Amino acid sequence: MHIAFVTYRALPQLSEDDRLAVSELRQHGVTVESTVWDSPLVDWARYDAIVIRSTWDYTERADTFEQWLAHIEHLGIPLWNPPALVRWNMDKRYLLDLAARGVATVSTMIIAQGSGVSLADVVAQTGWDELVYKPSISASGAHTARASAAQLVSHHARFDQLVTERDMLVQPFLPEIVAEGEWSLLFLGGQYSHAVKKRSRAGEFRVQADFGGSVEADVPRGAIVAQAEAIVAHLPQPWLYARVDACESAGALVLMELELIEPDLFLGQHPSAPRRFASALRHLVAGRRTPTSFTPRSVTPPGGAHT
Repeated sequence: MHIAFVTYRALPQLSEDDRLAVSELRQHGVTVESTVWDSPLVDWARYDAIVIRSTWDYTERADTFEQWLAHIEHLGIPLWNPPALVRWNMDKRYLLDLAARGVATVSTMIIAQGSGVSLADVVAQTGWDELVYKPSISASGAHTARASAAQLVSHHARFDQLVTERDMLVQPFLPEIVAEGEWSLLFLGGQYSHAVKKRSRAGEFRVQADFGGSVEADVPRGAIVAQAEAIVAHLPQPWLYARVDACESAGALVLMELELIEPDLFLGQHPSAPRRFASALRHLVAGRRTPTSFTPRSVTPPGGAHT
């Protein structure tokens, strides 16, 4: 069995976490190669399956990435996660789809590129005292900022410039993120595997390592796992991995993001997790099940805003 783990030009080799999975796969006779997703030198037809792992520049090149997805789809090579699911998950509008399905998500407003909607307009419509804004296609906290209603003037120019370049997402700031941290619950092959708790450094709200955030293995209560299971139950099978990023508020999960494209799986935080990942991948590749499609994302209504 010959599998490609897909990376990007700034990280052509595999991450430390992915190397743990490769070590497990090798024990079962599976050969894994790191491949740069946009390299013209890669012969994708050589592989029995392709796994998206660290394509961390796709958010700035979404159109090109979608072309690559279409190419892999045309070749008929199993891609994990499946192209339809990846396309749906690329734009954070998927939060609106999940909310419509009854999932408890953080309130979300989409501001369309070029709409001219300002942060002051958002506050006037929603009454949010403090908010967070980010591009609707983004990762790792890029172009993400937190602003209180009293700070809108200082954010005006930055937000307006971003809106001229791309669709933006605005959400209320949830203090639980700073006070309690953010859960990441990992699912492999449709089954719950493990969890970590991510915390921001003092004076920061973003939990990513790039901003000084920390990660530690943790064990959520059964009720929290059950709520995360209910979230991923909305995804059509089969899929390889899903990461539920959520905060806990009044004993319930509030979904922040559902990561299905290239998330850190935190395999190194749990000794048995690499084995579960390898097992899930071998099962899917051996079965060669045809991935199903997913309901298209919600359409932003006229006026440029959608809550």
